[in-house]
Amino acid sequence: MIVPTRPLDDDELLRLSAANPGWHIERESDGSLNVSPTSYRNAIRAAEAARQLAAWGGERGHAAASDGGITLPDRAVRAPDASWISFDRWEALNDDERASYPHVVPEVVVEIVSQYDSYASQRRKTEHYVAQGALYAVVIDPDRRVVEAFGSPPGGLTLDVDRIIDAGGSRPKT
Repeated sequence: MIVPTRPLDDDELLRLSAANPGWHIERESDGSLNVSPTSYRNAIRAAEAARQLAAWGGERGHAAASDGGITLPDRAVRAPDASWISFDRWEALNDDERASYPHVVPEVVVEIVSQYDSYASQRRKTEHYVAQGALYAVVIDPDRRVVEAFGSPPGGLTLDVDRIIDAGGSRPKT
């Protein structure tokens, strides 16, 4: 965790993230920063989770992987491994809000523990999403094959967690 002398505003955080593309940077509500290296294997798993969210809800909203961050009501900026935001929530934002760290809480969030994370920290983040207004949040620990969910899944959503965990292996399971 990095504690800047003063909290970075959204523009400064965007510039810092752009200048450090190999790093995953998130801002806590107190202004401190969490910085960790990115992992290609985790990116593959996140892409699989986002693919499943898009397959489930692509007609009703947007699925995303961790390339983009969002600002939660408590001013924390997060970049969930995978998330889904309904068109209703997305269309309530103007173009400027959509271009930065939009102030919107995804209805569905998936966090995946990488070799650089602890399960406890990812679990806290997952609980935090629900406390901030997410309907459903899931934390997945691929190494221990542990899955924990908070909230209630929206109608019809079933994540194939084994497929997410196994993504990035030698060959997809059929």
